[in-house]
Amino acid sequence: MEAQVVDSHPGATLLNKKHLQALQDIYKFSGIRRYHGMLPEKHALLYDPGLLDYLEENSLIEEGTVIARCGSQLRGYRLTDTARRDLRKMGLDLTEEGQIEEIPTDQDFGELTKEQINIIRDIYHFIQIKKFNGIAPKHEVEEYDKRDMKILYDLGYILYIKLKGKAVRYTKGYILTDQAIRLLRAQGHILT
Repeated sequence: MEAQVVDSHPGATLLNKKHLQALQDIYKFSGIRRYHGMLPEKHALLYDPGLLDYLEENSLIEEGTVIARCGSQLRGYRLTDTARRDLRKMGLDLTEEGQIEEIPTDQDFGELTKEQINIIRDIYHFIQIKKFNGIAPKHEVEEYDKRDMKILYDLGYILYIKLKGKAVRYTKGYILTDQAIRLLRAQGHILT
């Protein structure tokens, strides 16, 4: 297959094998929790920067930065909802058998207050809302107690994320860590 056309984009974007391979590789990282669903920048160095720029300009990928409590930053790329929808329309299945999933470990969740657990639960629900593209936008969580947010950030339950790209509506916000997801599962707030 030499080229594919993504029909729903204005101007019908042309994708070649290299574009499709990059999109599939980025998709593979979406299931790796430690990378927060992004192809890390260090792995992105394997691709021609022009190729990634092309995909970003056509709203197929977006750049993101996850900022951890220790100050370290993970930069990378993730697929946009537009890309997932368009690739499905083209008949391309990005899923693979045996997608990588990290195994959670048992952990003491410490003494969080009811309000802090409610914040984690609310952030979980925000990231499930399609229009927010997997993040709890900063403006949606501004009303929460700043001390509680700092405690959750310092304890490693939430991470701050910045996104950029043409299709990005909400550029700054929060995501949950595996530790927060395990807490919600342990307390019965998430069933799967």
